[in-house]
Amino acid sequence: MHSDNLPQELQSKLQSTRQFITEYVDKSRFSGRRLLMTSSFQTQSVPLLHIVSQNFPQTEILFIDTGFLFAETYEFKDRLSALMCFTPVELRADSSYAGQIDARGLFIYASDTDKCCRINKVEPLQNYLKDGDYWISGVRRDQTANRANKQAVETDVRGITRLHPMLDWTAKDVYLYINHFDLPKHPLDLAGYESIGCVPCTHPCGDSRSGRWEGSKKTECGLHT
Repeated sequence: MHSDNLPQELQSKLQSTRQFITEYVDKSRFSGRRLLMTSSFQTQSVPLLHIVSQNFPQTEILFIDTGFLFAETYEFKDRLSALMCFTPVELRADSSYAGQIDARGLFIYASDTDKCCRINKVEPLQNYLKDGDYWISGVRRDQTANRANKQAVETDVRGITRLHPMLDWTAKDVYLYINHFDLPKHPLDLAGYESIGCVPCTHPCGDSRSGRWEGSKKTECGLHT
């Protein structure tokens, strides 16, 4: 199915997203800098995965495997990879699970969620990224207060350029796109999980982030802060 039948506003956003990524595909080609994309393989990940895999197949797609993800997320990753014909690069922590036990004999996610996210998500990605890489992520302004202040292009101290082509998309846009192209949704989507991370820190929720790290003020794992 073609994009011509999408609502006009979403067609415009899709065109802008493609043009934005095309610009950095060209920059990557001429500069020799790598172009990478991270994905959490949730329902909200589907449009960007589809856009990138169908239009920019040279982009390396990264999957950060914390080891604590839902079985349904691994199944969804495999389903999308087969459907869209890409093979994600899987990143994992250097630390063993035995090294993530606290003084009480519990996994650190029970006592220090920031440390757990840093070990299992932030550090594996930072260790893989190289100075000067172009890094695409699908964050949107409507997801969190932190993301509402994001810019389309940001550069960190290592010279890694963070690219946010989906910033102006909304949750409604995501579902319109998925339904238009008859793409799958995460198996837990209909069970009330609007944002899906690791099993210990994810609960069914009424909005895009409140089910993450329930009972705390934490809304970000650290990848996008």
